Amino acid sequence: MALQYGSMDDPRNFFSLSHLPQPSSYPTADEVRKEARERAKNIFDDWTLLNHIIQRHEATIQKRWLKKSREQRRNTLLHAWPNMPKMHRPDMEAYFGEKSSMPSTNPDVYLWPDINQEDLLKPKMMLIFLNARARHYPSVFAASDERSFRFAITSGKVMPGFINDHTMMFTGHNTPETYGRLYNWEENEDAVDWMTTCRGVNGGTGLQILAVQERVYRFLAGCCMHILQVTREFVMADNSSIEPELPALSISDGLTHSLADISAVTPYMVPAKLDLGRLQELIAAKRNAAEDHMWSLREDPGYFADTILEMKEHRQELLLDVNGRQHSLARPHLSKEFWNRVIHKAILEANGSLEIWDTLLSQINQLIFLRRKHEGTFTDGDPLPTELLEAFLDLDFSLSVYMNAPLATLKTDIVASPPMRGWFVRLPEENPRAITTTRKPNVDMDTTQKRLVWLFQILFDDGQRRLAGVLPILDLMERLVHNDPKSRNLFSAKVANTIADYSLFAECQRQIRLFQPWASTFENDAVYRQQKIRADYIERTKRMAQVEAAFRNVDSSYADPSDKKFYYPVEKRRTKENTEAMQNAEKNLDEFWGKLDRLLLKTVSNSRNGVWTCLLSSDRKLQRTPDWIEPPSKLSAKERKKGVEVDDLLQDLKFRSESTAERNEPKQPQKGKVKTRGAAADTPLAKALPQHLINAYDQSNLDPQRTFKLDKRALRVFSTLFYQPSTSSQPGEIPWNDFLYAMAATGFAMEKLYGSVWHFTPSGLDVERSIQFHEPHPTSKIPFRIARGFGRRLFRTYGWRGDMFKPEGASI
Repeated sequence: MALQYGSMDDPRNFFSLSHLPQPSSYPTADEVRKEARERAKNIFDDWTLLNHIIQRHEATIQKRWLKKSREQRRNTLLHAWPNMPKMHRPDMEAYFGEKSSMPSTNPDVYLWPDINQEDLLKPKMMLIFLNARARHYPSVFAASDERSFRFAITSGKVMPGFINDHTMMFTGHNTPETYGRLYNWEENEDAVDWMTTCRGVNGGTGLQILAVQERVYRFLAGCCMHILQVTREFVMADNSSIEPELPALSISDGLTHSLADISAVTPYMVPAKLDLGRLQELIAAKRNAAEDHMWSLREDPGYFADTILEMKEHRQELLLDVNGRQHSLARPHLSKEFWNRVIHKAILEANGSLEIWDTLLSQINQLIFLRRKHEGTFTDGDPLPTELLEAFLDLDFSLSVYMNAPLATLKTDIVASPPMRGWFVRLPEENPRAITTTRKPNVDMDTTQKRLVWLFQILFDDGQRRLAGVLPILDLMERLVHNDPKSRNLFSAKVANTIADYSLFAECQRQIRLFQPWASTFENDAVYRQQKIRADYIERTKRMAQVEAAFRNVDSSYADPSDKKFYYPVEKRRTKENTEAMQNAEKNLDEFWGKLDRLLLKTVSNSRNGVWTCLLSSDRKLQRTPDWIEPPSKLSAKERKKGVEVDDLLQDLKFRSESTAERNEPKQPQKGKVKTRGAAADTPLAKALPQHLINAYDQSNLDPQRTFKLDKRALRVFSTLFYQPSTSSQPGEIPWNDFLYAMAATGFAMEKLYGSVWHFTPSGLDVERSIQFHEPHPTSKIPFRIARGFGRRLFRTYGWRGDMFKPEGASI
């Protein structure tokens, strides 16, 4: 099993003749064992000290640390770790700032990237770090500590030594004598398997892990002694009783937390385990959001027009070339072909997104089924059952391919987006279908703008993206926005939404990587099954390819919204003119989708019940504007009030008439199945309406829903979300923080993912499904057009209506 290169088994010769990075040294087995024993002893000496302190004095340490000023906390950190880097991820800052490709002369920033002032000065971060490391053996963190400096190795800035024919082990080795034990391949038949399945590491990498942990535990013990103002000898002589462990600390704020917060605290916590339930929840919520988007494009002319116009504003054809000339499709005005491209892209993106997330939901459901099926049949040292392994590999492959779509969209949209369009130009046009862009020379940018462009350049470069990792790059973008709120204006709403989609794929991949130790071998396992994995993927994406091919023969330019055919004044007071305008817009939208549906159903295979077919076969009804009812011209004040109520009731009837079709899913039916309520046709107000309108809108006897009693702030939000247009009033905007407040008041926990998307999870409600909404961008107020869509989504998902929300103290 010795490493060989041709006829040579000398590692030094092997690396000198290969194109691989050169190890820093080639120690012998005895040298590795000697260094490992010394470092392991130091690690366990400091871990024992740290464990002794935290078990007895954690409450005192927390109290004193939280009372310290920021400068006092900084002094404690620098006392235990002089010259600690100031910024988050100093390794990436150093790497992308260095011009040399040689190993770094400052390896500390690469080996300990999580030891930095920006993160550890946050009040609770250090306390979480101390708790995790003190109350768990060092072996628990060996793998995560190795991952923390993997960037250093893959970038070539720090290279460990190398020893052939040996494997170093950490897991389950929890004494100074056994921790980091080196096993010879010829003397232990399991040692090769430990290496190939990533349960063990090469001796050189193992020494690097020990070196990293040695300094971390010395640092943490030093911080504790500095906070308590005691010596090592005093601590070890302390025989006070062990105190109960304190409740776990969190950096989140109540019911609201963010993926950026989770990412920030992860290096300082006990390594997480794979949570397939969370993965399923994220994917299901995104799949439902994609379906809602498709329905909104069909149902709401205003939404359709806004989507097309937003897509248009991100087309590279709008860029001037280096000579200041317009694109041929944009002069003298935007051509039919231009609008055809815009509309095709908008609809294909929407259909593709729904197909992708629908497929991923099916895959995760199958994975959960197989995981339960094989529960208890394998342990950490066993290979996965074949069908379970293949399900993981299929999902992992799908995620890696599907996430290329939002990345490609970002690459084209960024340069044409209104906030950044001024920084780029096109090269002179040679082929109307091929556009090449470049940065304008000598463009003045401030520090934030330069940093954002730098981060996008890293993200768009395949090599640098693989090196840095997607989530660390997105994390730096999120920090940029947090530290400089003005930078929000550099992201258009569409770009922010696309970043959110891209980050969700990356978060799903991160979750899969938590399935250790097996996830470490997925890349190698996939090599032997590549042909089958690709064949399965092609079969799953067949419908998407058929739809895209069919669109090549579709002329969609007649849906160009610039001629106001989709003018939809839903936010205005209800008048005859506005009602007729809305009906005309709905008629135009129905005609567009009718033509498109007839064409695609002729050309696209329906054998596997694609999402397009499922939408058309659904019994869900589109909401449509009822005919205008002219109010009597002369009414008393009391009669005018009644007339307004009749108008409101008519709209309420129309809103309640919507029904939703639930797709068959492998999850158990939830308690909060969508319920709606029909109008009470025998009430005095209902009797004021023509019977044919009662019949049209009161379609069923439906169950009443629960009632929420809310304060004025939350009530205003839901009054706008479920606003019923009338002749007497018109709605306003909703501040985003008020929307979060209202959702929390009804029992939702909230998590901000990357980009603009927020994930809302029911807590203490009789519903189970999560839901996602995009934060408005760049302003923080929800326009009524969007708020109306939020309300419709809450109705479709949970059956919520405006009359469910009452002021505090009101009788039900």
